[in-house]
Amino acid sequence: MCGRYDTSRLTWAEIHGQLSKFVPVKTAPVNLEANNDVRPTTSQLTARIEDGGWVLEKMRWGLVPFWRNGKPLKDTAKGAGDGFKLTTFNARVESCASAATLKAPFARRRCIAPASAWYEWTGEAGAKTKHRFARKDGAPVWFAGIWDHCNTPDAGEFSSFTILTGPSDGWLGGLQDRAPVILEPDEFLTWLQPGADVSGLLAAVRPERFEIQDAA
Repeated sequence: MCGRYDTSRLTWAEIHGQLSKFVPVKTAPVNLEANNDVRPTTSQLTARIEDGGWVLEKMRWGLVPFWRNGKPLKDTAKGAGDGFKLTTFNARVESCASAATLKAPFARRRCIAPASAWYEWTGEAGAKTKHRFARKDGAPVWFAGIWDHCNTPDAGEFSSFTILTGPSDGWLGGLQDRAPVILEPDEFLTWLQPGADVSGLLAAVRPERFEIQDAA
């Protein structure tokens, strides 16, 4: 899974440089706030293609589906139980094409999300070890994501996204049984094309791209 990540080393120049190799970046420079402990429900940068150019937008990490329109994001009162309760910061590749919350975004609203690294924990409760995973070449990590748009009475109109995860592999599999789907730049356009066969991308863990770094 991927429940925390790091954006502390991202720069607009590097993000713009990678994306603009494929199609123009239409969004004005975005203020990137360094954060080495990104958590679900916070607002994080995503990128998608619209009308032949990149649109970069900060979205809520934790997908809230369109069918929550008109319903509260949080409980309207203590114990009301009418808020959104699903845990959606990750989406399993095995079910994203069929699950009610995910199938429409998977079919039509794909995105990518940049990071410097991501974190995983191993060990028993109370004595867990934190691991930081980053690319060996120092380049940004690009998560495969899907997104949706919703309008709720309490949070208003907002976009949200989730990070896809699949079975882990290689040395990564020795630490966690699942891993985020991480794309190479030359795979962006395939992933973002609705209807494209992305089964190969979703299964390609390629752990040799990554290394463990000091997580202190």
